[in-house]
Amino acid sequence: MGIFLQKPEVRASRGELERLISDDFMEFAATGCCFGKAEVLARLPDERAPYIETSHFEVRELTDGLCQVLYRAKFKKANDNIISFSIRSSLWRGHQEVWQMVFHQGTPCKPF
Repeated sequence: MGIFLQKPEVRASRGELERLISDDFMEFAATGCCFGKAEVLARLPDERAPYIETSHFEVRELTDGLCQVLYRAKFKKANDNIISFSIRSSLWRGHQEVWQMVFHQGTPCKPF
């Protein structure tokens, strides 16, 4: 589920982002910003892909057709030497034969 959105080719594809992100998507970013699908579609396809290393994946089924994905992320923007660390949580809902992300939150944490 969530790992697909970390791939540079998916982040650069408006069609894939449209397919994988729900129309009612909301994100609380590690930076403290809040945004929806329109902002993601306006920013990600033209962004230079960051380096993202993930670990400690856990998928929890909350109810039929709704799962929570938990993981840790080590993140470095393409034009920056600063590495940030966060604990991440996404909610994914089954929708017309595809899982779509409806919510995501990244919380900064100490390096791991």
